[in-house]
Amino acid sequence: MRHFLRIAALTALLVSPSTILAKSWSKEQTSAWEFVNKAWARHADDGSWYQSMDPGFYGWTTGYPVPTDQATHKRRSDVFGNEGKILFYRLDPLAIVVKDNTAILYYFAEIVEEDHKAVRKTSVQRCSNTLIRTEREWRILGWMCDTQ
Repeated sequence: MRHFLRIAALTALLVSPSTILAKSWSKEQTSAWEFVNKAWARHADDGSWYQSMDPGFYGWTTGYPVPTDQATHKRRSDVFGNEGKILFYRLDPLAIVVKDNTAILYYFAEIVEEDHKAVRKTSVQRCSNTLIRTEREWRILGWMCDTQ
């Protein structure tokens, strides 16, 4: 019986909510989520998020009191980079809504990073991204990530 309970617990861990949600996503929802995943892979470590932002972007980031635009993100990235490195991250989607050429995505991000002093920190962020689809691709129009 204990063996069965261990297998059941392991199976529950492997079938995460994101796996269950993904099975019921539309083609548009899947496309938007794939864009967010690729953006994290490209930009999380070097802080170059501005490259995936629409020129009209505005968004809030944890620890900064006002929303910032794409140009400010670029200037900050040019001066500071990411000031450390991402050792691990995991994204868990909660909801994705797509209407015409706009998508809103809600998800959790678990991040393990090491700062410029080699101090390791783990955080969980509650994120929402607003995307717009251009003729070629999705672009980030706005976001809010709040560290829990």
